[in-house]
Amino acid sequence: MDVKTSNIETAFHHSTWCDIDLKALAHNYEQLQLLAKKNMSHALGIMPVIKAEAYGHGMLRVADCLSGHGCKYWGVSNVAEGISLRREGFKQKILLFESTLSSEARGIVDHRLTPTVCALEMAHALNHAAHQAGVQFPVHIKIDTGMGRLGVNEEQALDFVETIRKECPHLILEGIYTHFPVADTDREFTLAQMRRFRDLVYLLENQFITFTYVHAGNSMGLGDYKSDLFNLARPGIMLYGVYPLEDLKERIHLKPVMSVKSRIIFVQTIAKGRGISYGHTFKAKEDITVAVLPIGYSNGYMRSLSNKAFVLIAGVRCPVVGRVTMDQIIVDVTTATLSGHIPKIGDEAVIMGVQKGESISVDEIAHWAGTISYEILCSLGNRLPRVYHS
Repeated sequence: MDVKTSNIETAFHHSTWCDIDLKALAHNYEQLQLLAKKNMSHALGIMPVIKAEAYGHGMLRVADCLSGHGCKYWGVSNVAEGISLRREGFKQKILLFESTLSSEARGIVDHRLTPTVCALEMAHALNHAAHQAGVQFPVHIKIDTGMGRLGVNEEQALDFVETIRKECPHLILEGIYTHFPVADTDREFTLAQMRRFRDLVYLLENQFITFTYVHAGNSMGLGDYKSDLFNLARPGIMLYGVYPLEDLKERIHLKPVMSVKSRIIFVQTIAKGRGISYGHTFKAKEDITVAVLPIGYSNGYMRSLSNKAFVLIAGVRCPVVGRVTMDQIIVDVTTATLSGHIPKIGDEAVIMGVQKGESISVDEIAHWAGTISYEILCSLGNRLPRVYHS
């Protein structure tokens, strides 16, 4: 499929950019498919989560790549994302994770998007839109078993589903799902969620209410929990080559999809005792050589990385010194100079990725910034130009 690219992806020249490795993406997708078959006895496949511009990787290009490898399902956040995929001609089933407003029901039906339903008002609106369109329309019911965000309270779920079956004859109860909030930190709680959800599904089956799709596993849920109930998984972060838990590296081999690179735009010597950047939070203890890179918090490189992060220049880890500014960071390249490489304007620097055998991972950057890898990928990927490699 010939996916249109935005201006941010086709700019003539980049001084700082994201490299997106589509071969790595395809590899991860295949590995996750194998993991699903191993951990779910009735696996129908996986539903890659490509919301938020595919975690900063570019939703349309990611969808195009996965489509070429046989992907049949996608998970997105909202109606706008789903319509964007439909307008590019994608035919796959698209699940909307957000419980949308009733005013969006007609658009959902018209674009054949699969909505999450956890409010009767939305169910009635969808039923009306489906009736007007003359179709039977599939929906997925979300049950809250511990996330405390969206979803029908599990104690009210039976009555809720039975009400929809009775009052919404134009809706097909195609799927039911829940979400794991602590799969990486509280195994006992997650197992209890699975048991309660299983009991609910069986209770509904006793009322002759069955679902084609039963799902709960995010990346961590898919990677670390086996099930004979679930038949679909919703991996997100692992699709992009990031492990939600280090232990999973023993079970599945993933490849990072995104790397971030820049080019030196200025080099100078800073004399001993001089301060660097706003507030002079860093002062040189000796004469040092610094390089300026054109990336800052306006590009998604967080201010909290000030005086904490490193970048790679000539395969050498060079510390970020002084405060991260809106458009630029300052890097101490003295070590790189002493190793035999004299940094100069135009040299490539790696913000995240591999250079000459040395690497800086998204997890490291997240640790330095005091956040999670998801935020780093979204922040950098959605604000920098993307260059795709296949």
